[in-house]
Amino acid sequence: MKATVLRKVAAVLAFLLFTVALLGAVDFLLVDDVHAYSRVMLQELYAQAGQIDTLFLGSSHCYRSVDPATVDARLGTHSFNAGSSQQLPDGSFALLQEAASQNDLKTVYLEMFYTGYNQNASRDVPMACYLITDYMRWNSPYRYRYLWEMGGLAACADLVMPARHGIAAPGDWLSLWKAKLTDGYALGNYAYVSYPEDGEAYRGNGFVYTEGIPKDGFATLLDVNPDQPLSDFGWEYLTRIADFCEEQGIRLVLFTAPLPSAYVSNTDNYQAYVEALQRFAAQRHTVYWDFSLYRERKALDLGMGDYSDAHHLNGTGAEKFTAVLCDVIARDAAGEDTSALFCDSVQEKLTDYPDNTIFMADAMLNS
Repeated sequence: MKATVLRKVAAVLAFLLFTVALLGAVDFLLVDDVHAYSRVMLQELYAQAGQIDTLFLGSSHCYRSVDPATVDARLGTHSFNAGSSQQLPDGSFALLQEAASQNDLKTVYLEMFYTGYNQNASRDVPMACYLITDYMRWNSPYRYRYLWEMGGLAACADLVMPARHGIAAPGDWLSLWKAKLTDGYALGNYAYVSYPEDGEAYRGNGFVYTEGIPKDGFATLLDVNPDQPLSDFGWEYLTRIADFCEEQGIRLVLFTAPLPSAYVSNTDNYQAYVEALQRFAAQRHTVYWDFSLYRERKALDLGMGDYSDAHHLNGTGAEKFTAVLCDVIARDAAGEDTSALFCDSVQEKLTDYPDNTIFMADAMLNS
């Protein structure tokens, strides 16, 4: 009887080991985790544990807009840009908790590009989650909580079967295997996350430098609902982020990287989104800076040549913006009322201080 039980246990263990080995082989052979900005970003985040005091969070509008090297040189901080593609508010919350568990954070700057805060649920954009959880520490509780809240058991299954959501093209397999067996995961090696043909290059600490200019106009991705400028999902996680920062003694600053004036003009009711965040910031005794409404055009001299597409800054624009962001941060730290640096309304910005993309706005083109 005892021998029979032992044989059954041994068979189960053998099956489990075989399954783990098989899944590991499939992962190695088919899944491309070498050419991923978020993999390199999280690798660097963990490598700098205990050093980071300033954290930037958000979607591609964060990691394409803020260069931590410039921030640190200007402000004497040790900052890190933990932005990721399509990062939603729950992803920002998970990364905030992960970073705070390893660093004594002083300030968090949360980039508030409005589309992410108007999603109805994280499960509507599952890849936004996987781009983060695939590369988080295996023993991070925030990894599993994020996956569970996003998609339950089905999402957790992707931890052991990443091939479900990311298989490399067969023509790339040989080069992928070579990279995995050599220097593909080497800390500080950006060769696999630089794409000269596409005008993109990872520059370190989460920042991606982008080249190019808009080619397809400035059509909006989404109009704002004036009766609900943020979705329930957006409000829920913004509140959870603010609560967490308050509990941990971290200052939370909300900001939106500059959008082209033509894009803002083409987005109905954008003012409602601005006002909603201004009210929230006031209630939380902090600030909201929307650099799409920045008043001083000479200081932030952006135009057609500073954007890579309808709503993302290119590298030139990012360096201009980061310099101005540092100036606003310094003035805020000195006790200055920075609200005077921004227009009171979208209408004021578009009428008195627009950038040169305004001539590409739908209203101008149709007049």
